[in-house]
Amino acid sequence: MNLQLVPLDCPTCGSAMRGDPWDVLFFCSHCGAAALLGSDGLEPVVSTALLPAPGRLARVWHPAWVLDARVEVRDRTVAGGGRPTGWTDRRRFVIPAFELSLSDRVRLARGLTTAAPEAGEVPREPVRGGTLRLDDARVVAQHLVVGDEVRRPDMLSSLTVSIDVERHRLAAIPFESLDDRLRCAVTGIEVRMVGD
Repeated sequence: MNLQLVPLDCPTCGSAMRGDPWDVLFFCSHCGAAALLGSDGLEPVVSTALLPAPGRLARVWHPAWVLDARVEVRDRTVAGGGRPTGWTDRRRFVIPAFELSLSDRVRLARGLTTAAPEAGEVPREPVRGGTLRLDDARVVAQHLVVGDEVRRPDMLSSLTVSIDVERHRLAAIPFESLDDRLRCAVTGIEVRMVGD
């Protein structure tokens, strides 16, 4: 077994980046750049920040993937038969990339994706690290599409969903700290951190 130590130096400015042992996503508190831990070390990722809603304060920042994707639903059949249908569209998904339960991750992703929040410059405050890789974020986006299809009024029998990520970036999401929860300063959705 080979063990490789990777310096957590920002690939943009060289400043030290902080993270927890299980983090694979990092934001530089000096320049705001984001990086993903790859097989050859830290790889730069385009970054942005989602702005808090009016009247909400950002006390803590956590990462999310912003995915611009081509979504295709094929072979959608409903109970009782009928001809399969489908659709294709371009969508933007915002997928929380830090430790959350699946139900909180999906709830927050649905809220952030629906809110279409305004983006701005990454804060020069510490942004916590993230644990969700890009491929896993794509799977969560696929889960959101399937959930939307299931909620339609017809009786869904089966479907095929494909998500082709055309552009991705990391976003810092603002939160307000509560006793044992975080409240998203964009959507107002409350979530519980896992592992903190």
